[in-house]
Amino acid sequence: MQILKTQSRRAVLTMTISVVMLGGFLSELAPGQASSADRLEPGLQGQTLPDDLKSDVMAQPYSKGVRVVGHTNIWNRGGNMNLASIDSCAYVSSFPASGPLTAMMGNKMVDHTKDGVAVIDVSDSRDPKPVNLVRDQGSIYSVETIHAVSVPGRKVLVAGAYGGGQRPGHPEDAAWLDIYDASDCKNPKLMDEYKWPENVHMVTLSPNGQRVYGTVISPFTGKGGLLVLDIADMAHPKLIGKFGVTRADGTSYEFAAHEVTISPDEKRIYAGAIASLGDDLNPEHAPRLSAEGLGPNAGGIYILDNSDIVDGRPDPKMRLIGTALHGGWHSPVQAHIGGKLYLVSAGELGACPGAWPKIINIADEKHPFIEGEFKLAMNQKENCPAPGKIELASGGIVGGPGTAASHFNDVDSATDTRLGLFPFTWAGLRIVDLHDPKQPVEVGYFKPGDVCASHVHYVPKIGQIWFACANSGFHVIELKAELRTALGLPKVSSKGARQ
Repeated sequence: MQILKTQSRRAVLTMTISVVMLGGFLSELAPGQASSADRLEPGLQGQTLPDDLKSDVMAQPYSKGVRVVGHTNIWNRGGNMNLASIDSCAYVSSFPASGPLTAMMGNKMVDHTKDGVAVIDVSDSRDPKPVNLVRDQGSIYSVETIHAVSVPGRKVLVAGAYGGGQRPGHPEDAAWLDIYDASDCKNPKLMDEYKWPENVHMVTLSPNGQRVYGTVISPFTGKGGLLVLDIADMAHPKLIGKFGVTRADGTSYEFAAHEVTISPDEKRIYAGAIASLGDDLNPEHAPRLSAEGLGPNAGGIYILDNSDIVDGRPDPKMRLIGTALHGGWHSPVQAHIGGKLYLVSAGELGACPGAWPKIINIADEKHPFIEGEFKLAMNQKENCPAPGKIELASGGIVGGPGTAASHFNDVDSATDTRLGLFPFTWAGLRIVDLHDPKQPVEVGYFKPGDVCASHVHYVPKIGQIWFACANSGFHVIELKAELRTALGLPKVSSKGARQ
């Protein structure tokens, strides 16, 4: 998510999206207590009714096909955003204490004394507990800018200063990246604070945890690219460089990248891009601050050959292989379905009809295409309510409370994909059967009544799903046994919640 910076919009958005919800929080589940009864949403698929907005979080979430295993409201702090994980620990980032982003996500007044990356001990997922709070220069307001990798002999957590690190009242802050050794996942050890040469929006670690790829995004101009940092020695990171897209003829251009996903061998980068300076994205409209320029059909995904960096070649380039136009600029993830390689991606937020995941076939890397998409009923224009003050004032860029719109995307397995795990903000987490990419089908959901917008972690051994929501906190759920059986999913450990 890019905080809107265009001068002509800033005052309007700040004024119109300052919506603060009233009420309480989900009660904590007692250790070992679980909830399994379905409570179906009463309206259309993904619809939030007026009564659902009377409190920060519903006393009883809507759900279908899932069992609640555990929950923590993370000190009732509010302002929860993204999630990363290592072993039995989850890391949940936070928003700044105030400002347009906090209001847009429907937050109560955030307890800024608890801002930072909350460390959640999920060793007993029936009773997850926040046990640490990381508040260094990058991690204190990392918002979306967080990632973690665990490989044999190396466990790395990185958290960066989202939006240039500008805390309210602290203009001296810079684009810091905190690099942690998370060998003890409950007590990440700060190894270095690295100052990026310019603001980095999101960070992705290479699968081996040796490099950090940071996206640079100026969505309304197309400027940006990828900064790459060598962290083989976590205490002494080294900048490899900033990279644009390089064509077959050797010419290069900048692109406004939001997030990337990286192949297991690191030789392919799949980059979601909202716009570029290459005249190859957004052919229907120039990149600009508009609902269309940020909408579900804007931008696309670049498939880039990253072999130069992996092989240590001099003067490395990221070479363009193919482009999935309109494939979703915000959050691409990899999937293997029926033996074929896919990407799942989407746009972000926006007024109704919002944004939704698209399934892109990349078996032929030079000619990727959108094979299917998943929409809720509330992503159909005919079901949209009349625009309210927020939508009208923002030109449709910002949706009002209750809007169902995709944020990050995840799947249960990148190598053997069956389930899509899609946070739809106010519509909660939607669980989707992807075995037929042309016709994805929703099989379950969990909707607590606040904005769920984090990345989602799936624990294959025990079939659990971890995610975070703005006000309600950190959730652990699982598919009901009968649904797993009906979907033909593999059996999971019967040992229960303890990892």
